Amino acid sequence: MWKYSTTMAWALLLLLCPARLHAQDTDTWAALDAWVGKIKREMGDRSGIAIAVVKDGRIVHQAYLGYADISQGKQVDADTRFYIASATKPFTALMTLIRAERGEWRDDMSMAGMFPDLNFNGFDASTVTMRDLLTHTSGLENTPLVWALAYSGIHDAASRYQLVQMTQPLPDQERTGFRYGNVGYNLVSVWMEQRFQSTWQRQLEQLVLRPVGLRHTTARVSDARRGRHLVANPYSVLSELTVQPLYLEKSDATMHAAGGLMSTAPDLARFLIVQLEDGRIDGQQLVPAGVIRKSHVPVAKTDGKPYQQFDRQGYAWGWYTGDYKGQQMLHHFGGFAGFHAHLSFMPDAGIGLVVLSNEEYMSPKLTGLVADYVYGALLGEDEVGARMDLGGEQLMAEMRALAPKIAARRQAMSERAWQLSLPLQTYMGRYTHPLLGEMNVQKDDDSRPLITWGALKSVATAYERPDSVRVEFVPNSGNVVEFDVQGSDVVALRFEGMVFTKH
Repeated sequence: MWKYSTTMAWALLLLLCPARLHAQDTDTWAALDAWVGKIKREMGDRSGIAIAVVKDGRIVHQAYLGYADISQGKQVDADTRFYIASATKPFTALMTLIRAERGEWRDDMSMAGMFPDLNFNGFDASTVTMRDLLTHTSGLENTPLVWALAYSGIHDAASRYQLVQMTQPLPDQERTGFRYGNVGYNLVSVWMEQRFQSTWQRQLEQLVLRPVGLRHTTARVSDARRGRHLVANPYSVLSELTVQPLYLEKSDATMHAAGGLMSTAPDLARFLIVQLEDGRIDGQQLVPAGVIRKSHVPVAKTDGKPYQQFDRQGYAWGWYTGDYKGQQMLHHFGGFAGFHAHLSFMPDAGIGLVVLSNEEYMSPKLTGLVADYVYGALLGEDEVGARMDLGGEQLMAEMRALAPKIAARRQAMSERAWQLSLPLQTYMGRYTHPLLGEMNVQKDDDSRPLITWGALKSVATAYERPDSVRVEFVPNSGNVVEFDVQGSDVVALRFEGMVFTKH
């Protein structure tokens, strides 16, 4: 049987057109689309992927493959909304810079100035600035706020403000320099809501989404689901049933300023054009040029560790910065259970790339190969097809080795001995926290311990520490719940440092 090869496709292209390929050469993109489709078929991955390529101020290629909803046979298209997770950060940072340009705040405003009525313990709030929060150099953490906003969904304006006071310094060895996370953006969003008496979602719509013309981008899941357009379901090749959506789906309550947008590939490509054209598109100045330029200037120095093949030397306002193929590249990616998003662009070359996927484990690796091909082709590199074929073979080898590893891991976890010191029934009950709501521990239909917390749920499995269990609130990612046992009673549980009291 004849096997399609990207290398063969490129050889044919060179015979037909010996001059250097241009962005508008449709055969270049036909080779890419055929290869992506072939790899996904061979992996047995029916999830979707949306690709948009930008060059010289316009979208030069779009591709839509796979399914937004596998069971219903609904294919991904240009209107399919994907959750983009942390790729939200460039939007939130841009919103804050627009307000700064209007004189509504300064980037050296301190946390003490932001929250003058709150008393913080363990650090001097007057030394932590808004700039520090938005560039991951604050040296702070706030696990309760992060979990409430992104996962449990149990919060309101009052509790969010109170949770701000639970901000703590990182351990000494992690306090200085760059440490990526959601906390800074979450803290800034709480301040913005208080300061401007409007939700961060509403402010983002007014300051960024509408002015830039992103008509299919929203910070509310309820808006994304209105009408006839598809919202991509989350899938994972790590699941026992890879065609079944993951249980954990985003809701309005779990969309947050560090990871809270749903968008389409064309909308995100438009956003990249605005980045590449100094705030202009279609001949109109939609965002002040100075704001766009400032957002691209590195503020923090990272630890220099790359993500896959993507260099990360600095962090600007919502963008990583580094070298890629001899060009400056700005990028931000997003990952969450069942989703991966890639936004990147080269200012000097005028090239940008959007890749959205509703699968979170193999998709980042596949996206890396797509990026190598797209940027390589547009920069005139040789052997991009051969590299893609080789990368595909390596990806397939990893996929073939994955199933036995998953099976062995599940078997090992199932063989763990329970370390509970009391009868299982003693742990059942309602556990509450004054700001974080309640966790419920009960038996499911198979008499297994089931723990729920807002939008989260997990059947608990045995863990190696005394009076502890393992949960997967986030699919394919484990956490530990520890029970506080006093005599013959269970009085509380601890999760990621948060204490819930039993009632």
